[in-house]
Amino acid sequence: MRLNTRLCFLAILAVLAVSATNVEAQSRTQKKPSRPKPTPTRPAPPPNGTGLTSPVGANVVDERQLFLNAARIAWAFVDRNYQPATGLSRAHDTYQYVTLWDIASTFAATHSAHELGFISDAIYNQRIQRGLNTLASADLFDNAAFNRSYDSKTGKMIDRKQRLSSRGYGWSVTDIGRLLTWLRILAVNQPQFATQATNIVKRLDMSRLIKDGYLQSEELSPATGAMHSYQEGRIGYEQYTAAGLALWGHRAENALDARLNALPASVLGVSIVADKRGDERITSEPYIMMGMETGWYSPELRQQAWRVLAAQEARYKATGILTMVSEDALPDPPYYFYYYDVYRQGRSFAVDGPIGGPFVESPRWISSKAAFAWHALLPSPYTLAVLQAVQGSGLPGRGWGAGVYEGSLRPTGDASLNTAALILEAAVYNLRGHPFLATRLD
Repeated sequence: MRLNTRLCFLAILAVLAVSATNVEAQSRTQKKPSRPKPTPTRPAPPPNGTGLTSPVGANVVDERQLFLNAARIAWAFVDRNYQPATGLSRAHDTYQYVTLWDIASTFAATHSAHELGFISDAIYNQRIQRGLNTLASADLFDNAAFNRSYDSKTGKMIDRKQRLSSRGYGWSVTDIGRLLTWLRILAVNQPQFATQATNIVKRLDMSRLIKDGYLQSEELSPATGAMHSYQEGRIGYEQYTAAGLALWGHRAENALDARLNALPASVLGVSIVADKRGDERITSEPYIMMGMETGWYSPELRQQAWRVLAAQEARYKATGILTMVSEDALPDPPYYFYYYDVYRQGRSFAVDGPIGGPFVESPRWISSKAAFAWHALLPSPYTLAVLQAVQGSGLPGRGWGAGVYEGSLRPTGDASLNTAALILEAAVYNLRGHPFLATRLD
């Protein structure tokens, strides 16, 4: 049965007040799924510790049901927005255009729903096959890489103003990296898709995606129409993206190495790593996706993940405000899409928009997808308290909103594909206790 949210939430906060810190995260008993799975494992804490508390007193049966109930709500959004002609799902109920990141989220959500038994083999195979067919025939930008956006109904390329276009307006290597991660997961876990996934990756001109060991994006200038090439990615997102390419044998060596541009920084007494190049976004997103999908492939990334979470708990201890940050679409002006970062450009717990700055003081919200993912990956009384706090953002039959606003815990509304995908991924990780595709890239 589902936990009583209010009573459990108050009980967990009481546990937080007295629980010891810096205790190794304990493994939890796993419910055996219908199909044989590898033995679940949990990542051990880094040797020097991070101040995270251990998951004591959790009700495993109720917690498992909590994840499954959440996953069903998430799948309702993906299923309702499915476009049969392309195998894609809309990113929002009223918005038909999708990025490569969104397309990867459709694959992630569909694969997770199948693993959880929400859809049959026949429906799963049909949907994945149609999505792959769309990618196999979709127009490329400059005959080099997938365009930034497509129409989910038709699979056609669009321009910056969302008009059908034979050229497009550029690519994001970060979005492509997420797609390549999920193509690899599909190819390895379902060999019937391996040949088509491989052929899709072969469409990409890797000589233009990787330059001097770093990741490259290109786009047309909105002012002049001239081509602009630039290095994309900072610590966290950079390694997540580079891992996606490396899974297919295309290594951006400098981007893979989290040590190369590391800059020590501190957030509320927690040591983290920023980027000496500046313009970093230290937030949950790349670390929770990497942890659930392929595992943290180096000790540096593993420690950074623990510290990013520890800094958020430190803010709670310092202010009494439950904190779980990420990137999300929200109904709040002026940006309507926000990054809430543990650290950005010398600021702790900064909020800004997708183009960077100026910083804003609000909205500040507790991210529902980050809450589910962190509790699946590194469970503790703190992550469980946060998980309980975001339950109001679930919209039965509709999906999951970005989360709840700090303090009031009022739901943000506005369900989205990317939130649904990560909650579905978290439910599978919670069931199995290991990544979709464990690998070493260092």
